Amino acid sequence: MKIIFNGDDFGLTSGVNRGIIRAFREGLLTSASIIAGGEASQEALSLAREEPALDTGIHLTLCDERPVLHPRGLRSIIPSGGHFPSRDHLVGRIVSGRIDYGEVEAEWQAQVETVLKAGVSISHADSHQFVHLFPGLLLICLKVARDYDIPFVRARIMDPPSLAAGPARLIQWAGLATWSRAYASRFISTQVRTVPSVGFILAGGRMTRKRLMKTLSRLRVQGSCRTVEVILHPGAGDAHTLSTYNHWGYRWKEDLNLLMDPILKNELELRGITTASFRDEP
Repeated sequence: MKIIFNGDDFGLTSGVNRGIIRAFREGLLTSASIIAGGEASQEALSLAREEPALDTGIHLTLCDERPVLHPRGLRSIIPSGGHFPSRDHLVGRIVSGRIDYGEVEAEWQAQVETVLKAGVSISHADSHQFVHLFPGLLLICLKVARDYDIPFVRARIMDPPSLAAGPARLIQWAGLATWSRAYASRFISTQVRTVPSVGFILAGGRMTRKRLMKTLSRLRVQGSCRTVEVILHPGAGDAHTLSTYNHWGYRWKEDLNLLMDPILKNELELRGITTASFRDEP
């Protein structure tokens, strides 16, 4: 079995960037997904150029953060202000038919081109809050992936349920896991490649070595996947990130500590589980 440790939100803040680069240089991290409109995205792109062995992907964004295009051209997504709305507001606009998918495509193209024009390659696509799997948005994501020759798209969630996630996250997990397994991953796999993922239900520092090894052992016994992506959010745990994104309830430093854990590295080696990246996949 092979495992891809991916750091989401590369470019969110300098503190997140420091955590991702340290986890890559000194720990188990092999891959990272860039938020093209993040406040520290230019720093992330510079770091990615300095570390060409770091596998890079695009973290498509349509809620909470800043767009790459001017908000005036995204009126159906951003009715007012300069930031994307919340995920719930985005869902409301999709359900009510008030979103222009041409605007979505233009923004996601601009996000991809921001990374490519900086001289950074893209081997995989995923998204903030998993919005790329939403009905309507999924087709746009796949079109962008095909247009820019992005071979992998995150699709299938393999996390087991966990009471440690809390009731709200459990409800989100149930909906996402059902949708991804019943439709999204099967549909995506006919057009691009996918690697099953774990880490959604215990996102933000809640994944422990024990829980991760238990999940990997279960997947290995089931023989359900040859390669698995572990989604993590490493960061330095700096005051700026903690205060700006306090409402997320994330513990970035815990994910960094997990990736730096020598005991985890040893347990993976003992079980013959090797680290890999999307670009390594045959």
